[in-house]
Amino acid sequence: MTPPSMLDIRNLNVALLNGRPILRDVSLTVAPGEVRALVGESGAGKSMIGKAVLGILPRGLKVTSGEILLEGQPLHDLRPAARRRRVAEVAALIPQDPLTALNPVRRIGAQIVDPLIKIHGWARPAAQARALDLLHRVHIRAPERVMQSYPHELSGGMRQRVLIASAFAASPRLIVADEPTTALDVTVQKQILRLIRELQQETGTAVLFVTHDMGVVAKISQQVSVLFQGKVMEDAPTQAVFDAPDHAYTRALIAATPSYADPERPFSPVPQSLIAEMSAALAMEVRR
Repeated sequence: MTPPSMLDIRNLNVALLNGRPILRDVSLTVAPGEVRALVGESGAGKSMIGKAVLGILPRGLKVTSGEILLEGQPLHDLRPAARRRRVAEVAALIPQDPLTALNPVRRIGAQIVDPLIKIHGWARPAAQARALDLLHRVHIRAPERVMQSYPHELSGGMRQRVLIASAFAASPRLIVADEPTTALDVTVQKQILRLIRELQQETGTAVLFVTHDMGVVAKISQQVSVLFQGKVMEDAPTQAVFDAPDHAYTRALIAATPSYADPERPFSPVPQSLIAEMSAALAMEVRR
């Protein structure tokens, strides 16, 4: 028997309370051990997919139809408390902004250790040893000192490494990485991507990786879903998307991505005429 997907999203629709669509019939899967990228411009709905999976949609948004299954189990069948427990057992989040994601008045060690104790039932000595080990594996020097530090005492790159360590601490089978390199400079971005990829390959964790950068997609993912205004425009293996993109929007995103390997290659922004055409087509769908 074929094992279930780690994550299976079926015809997911999310809307504002006034009915305005945010996600439109989104369907995708993430296999065990796979990295799937969600890519598109700001406002495409990428982060909303991850938040819907984790059950942390912002106030004023609601799932109007569709299913989300974790390891074959439909989440909509569960009561809210049971759903939260199930998601916590299986999934973890690497958030976008390491400064706001960490509690400024709590030490780093407590922010990694306490969830292992309170949510996952670890004994404190084991949780502390796990935190030290993960900080070491994300290449933080003097992890014992960092455990006693507050977030403001660390650089942005170190804070993001702490969040990566925290996400992997309880050995989740799925990680939602919500644009984890956006606030970092290019050199640190490369280091963070490498760390996530190393830990992902070592642990076999599936990753749903949210990004607006096609260059990041090429580096980290095996599968990619291209989104525009909450709708999946293209869904294919990453290499196939770069070799022969099927949709005009995907081709435009690739053309708009600078090439660090070939700085002389011209690139151009996504044409506004294409955006207008696609927006009009989606508006027509809503009116129908």
